[in-house]
Amino acid sequence: MKLKVDVVGKDTGFTVENYKVVIPISGDLNIEKILSENELKTFLDEIIFVLGYKEIMETFNCSVKDAREIKEKINRTSECRDCDLRMKECYRCCKVCESPLEQKLLKALARNKINAELQLRINKDNTVSHFPEPVNPDKILTIPDFYVETENKKICIYTDGHTYHERTEYQAVRDRSIDRELQNLGYVVLRYTTSEVNQKLSETVENIKKAMGI
Repeated sequence: MKLKVDVVGKDTGFTVENYKVVIPISGDLNIEKILSENELKTFLDEIIFVLGYKEIMETFNCSVKDAREIKEKINRTSECRDCDLRMKECYRCCKVCESPLEQKLLKALARNKINAELQLRINKDNTVSHFPEPVNPDKILTIPDFYVETENKKICIYTDGHTYHERTEYQAVRDRSIDRELQNLGYVVLRYTTSEVNQKLSETVENIKKAMGI
């Protein structure tokens, strides 16, 4: 079924008098209704509410598309439905984290009251910007998975999808180069492998706390 909306009446490019909403029922049978702009907005608001998107949009200040994707993930994933962080970290978990590994560490940090920023853009000149601002490829140095700041420390945290032994020579050289640049700029760098996050999550969080001075 495909709902169709057409402009009815005068359209000056700035204002529209009315809209015709056509809902197909079966075959050539349709339901048609002429609505004003305000009526159409009310209709849209009611649809968003009924679908369960409204609370998500208001909580995370996100779009209908984002709310739909979050709702769909919650509905199809038992871990999401039963999550104690539901409606607290759903947006960052679903829309900002780039891997299940990041999602796992995000939830562990949140449960330990560690306020981490995701996907901070750190440029070569030590200026920063924040997700979802675009990345300038000529200026960017790195985008840590998590960034934590204390009174006297700036900590970049990476969840590498490979062990230290699995990294290619290029990856190892690149990572070491980034680490040196960050350290020169005053950052502390922490890198954790897949096995560390999956199998030693509590130890990983404690290690981060130690780096923070907690």
